[in-house]
Amino acid sequence: MIKKIILFLLFVNSIPSFIIAQTTSFDSDRLKKIEEWITSDIAHKKMQGSVIMIADKNNLIYSFVNGKSNIETNRSLKIDDYFKIASMTKVVTSIGVLQLYEKGLFDLDDPISKYIPQLKNTQVLTNDDTSSEYLDTKTPVTIRQLLNHTAGYAYGGKKVSKIYKENQINFFNPKESNLKEFIDKMGSVPLVHQPGKQFSYGPSTDILGYLIEKLSNISLEAYLKKNIFNPLKMNTTGFNVYQENPDKLVDIYIIKDDALTLSKNAIGFDKRKINTVFMGGSGLVSTASDYLKFTQMLLNNGEYNGKQIVSRKSIELLSTDQLKDIHYPKGFEPILGKNNTFGLGVNIITKSGASNEFYSEGAYYWEGAYSTTFIVDPKEQFTTVFMTQMSGPESLRIRKNFRKLVYQALK
Repeated sequence: MIKKIILFLLFVNSIPSFIIAQTTSFDSDRLKKIEEWITSDIAHKKMQGSVIMIADKNNLIYSFVNGKSNIETNRSLKIDDYFKIASMTKVVTSIGVLQLYEKGLFDLDDPISKYIPQLKNTQVLTNDDTSSEYLDTKTPVTIRQLLNHTAGYAYGGKKVSKIYKENQINFFNPKESNLKEFIDKMGSVPLVHQPGKQFSYGPSTDILGYLIEKLSNISLEAYLKKNIFNPLKMNTTGFNVYQENPDKLVDIYIIKDDALTLSKNAIGFDKRKINTVFMGGSGLVSTASDYLKFTQMLLNNGEYNGKQIVSRKSIELLSTDQLKDIHYPKGFEPILGKNNTFGLGVNIITKSGASNEFYSEGAYYWEGAYSTTFIVDPKEQFTTVFMTQMSGPESLRIRKNFRKLVYQALK
């Protein structure tokens, strides 16, 4: 009864709150360093607020919340507030793809054009920035390459960004009425390199979201709700879940002139607009406690609360090196760590990578553009989720500090 009361108070209180499970592999004194860091960042206007949760396979170990969801209205951040999780959407979509793979609906090395004909004639940019000519692909783009981001689709680059602008393609605020219309436009978008030759981070998972729609004959929103969110009881995750209470959607901030100001991604954003283009790479909104259920499922080899969401072998595939001899571009090393590798939607810590930072070999994580992130560590048997809404250069510092402070708290 006492434990239930503590949990209830945690969820309704707006002041800084934390709980520590009786049996834990974390040091309670060292966990306080997390609170000190968050509180200090808030006081020094380096972050508007955040929620952190740590759990093992079955139990919540630690939770802390502090700060504001909106500085202008002075609204305190609540532990059940909504966050735009941006690219953390990709891992959810990848699990959806693996569920369909388990049903035998495709092979990972099948050409994506077999299921999405709009992408059959995809071409490749030349290295000459002054040339408007395209090259033919030497091999077709495969589903595996979309999952491991070696297909050749990229979010940016001088030539491809111009093409996106000319075709009115916006990955984070699409203007189309549905995902099919968006993918129709993607048929004219060239790759930045030949398929399977390099790692290029981009909208590959948005294409996979449409693959789910094609194979399941329902929208991506409906598929994820039926096959992932409902079984996990993730009732506060989706593309439109915040509509009934839009004030609970945390605003995005950026540091400008040493002050926290609303990001351009927050200014003018209509919180009451219904999303109909379900972007599998960036479109989900979630809460810390909801996404923690998802990462606990990953930690528990696809099982949560007695329900097998995806098979153990799929989790192994997701978290196994899929790049082989391909390495991250140098620009990704500060974000993903030196000598690490990529699976089917997550950054995987290698033996060499684990020697560079606080990590365990085989641990994996992914992040969102607004500083949301998670870690799954099978060796240490824990998972953690961190939610804030910070954009700009400060984001990398926040995410790296989060990881340091979690790992330093282990016994």
